[in-house]
Amino acid sequence: MLKICTVYFEGFYKPDYVSKLYKSLRKNSSISFQSVCITDNKNVEADVILPYNHHSNIKKHWHKLKFFSPQFAYQQPGDDIIIMDIDQVITNNVDDLLNYPVNENELVSYGQWWNSKLKINGGFYKFKSGSLKFIWDDFIQNPEYWQLHYYNTGDVHYKYYGEQNYVNWKIQEHKISLITTPEKWLATYTDDYKRNLELNKIYSKKFNTDYMILDDVNKYIKIIHFTGINKTIHNSNHKFLKEFWNEC
Repeated sequence: MLKICTVYFEGFYKPDYVSKLYKSLRKNSSISFQSVCITDNKNVEADVILPYNHHSNIKKHWHKLKFFSPQFAYQQPGDDIIIMDIDQVITNNVDDLLNYPVNENELVSYGQWWNSKLKINGGFYKFKSGSLKFIWDDFIQNPEYWQLHYYNTGDVHYKYYGEQNYVNWKIQEHKISLITTPEKWLATYTDDYKRNLELNKIYSKKFNTDYMILDDVNKYIKIIHFTGINKTIHNSNHKFLKEFWNEC
């Protein structure tokens, strides 16, 4: 079974981010999957809802690491696990993405075409159930340390960020193969107008195609990942959201 797993907690986003993501994945795919969400909101829509515990020592998006444990989310041997961030818009058929091949001791993540300190992208992880359990096992030994480590070292600029830095380091430490999906499938959209113009130019030049997103979304793009800190999907008014997100 394929399980697509998310985390939602009250604050920056709205509960319908979860249902919009799952509905748009199903609308744009023929792949059968079970939707799973860790949440603190009873109105979230998913096939399996798991409790987000505010009293635990695990904070915010670090709950995503629970899915690396084969004892979590009713996983069975042989299951394929995908972990996704909920601030993403599906704009094209994603059969190739959801079915992207992965073997034991491999991690699939988005291919990135813009400059990034990390090769890994925390918006999408795919792996075989249980094959990367060390990510959870090592983290849970000292979660308070790891959740602030990358903030304390200056690698990230906000407290409790750095989960993808941790995953990136762990797969290197354990010599896990990192597989990346085709770069041109992914767009990154920020809350900075000038940065978006710059990204459009980079995308067009790199792939010898139209801009990433102007009035329409480039035909090669399957996923748009919103990466702004102060502005995200529900308070953006870009034209493409009416077709690909608002009506989901």
